[in-house]
Amino acid sequence: MTMKKLATTFAISILLLTTAGLFAQTSAALKADIKDLNDPKYSKETFNSVLDQYKGKVVYLDFWASWCSPCRKEMPHSQKLQETFKGQDVVFLYISVDRNAQQWLNMIEKLSLTGEHYRANNIVHTQLNEQFSVRSIPRYIMIDKEGKVVSAHANRPSNSAVVEDIKKLL
Repeated sequence: MTMKKLATTFAISILLLTTAGLFAQTSAALKADIKDLNDPKYSKETFNSVLDQYKGKVVYLDFWASWCSPCRKEMPHSQKLQETFKGQDVVFLYISVDRNAQQWLNMIEKLSLTGEHYRANNIVHTQLNEQFSVRSIPRYIMIDKEGKVVSAHANRPSNSAVVEDIKKLL
């Protein structure tokens, strides 16, 4: 192996090890369950395949992004809402439309978010636009235990009416 190839291989190895270490530290610090649907291991995931995992539960979908100020302002209310329904058949899913994975992860950590977080891939983006016309955020959708959308424009977590909306579906 030439000296140039050896140096290149060494540099790439160091870069990969450093990057993997940073991601592991970030993931370990997070309290949320995260799935980046842009990751090749999730490349076949669709919006419906994500939702199918939660049949039999009420699903409150929160579409957001790290750069969206109104989205971030709703997060403390959303975390309180999760606590209100802890142990009940309600799932809070956070679907990020962030293009940058690191900004998404950093915001989850900065806001100390919990719950189940997904970063949408292109397939999911297309499906969201086709099924729900999700073209602006924040956006909230409620799905009943049978998997039917009961509100394509659900109340925000800061609106106290959302508690009653969820209770009606339990």
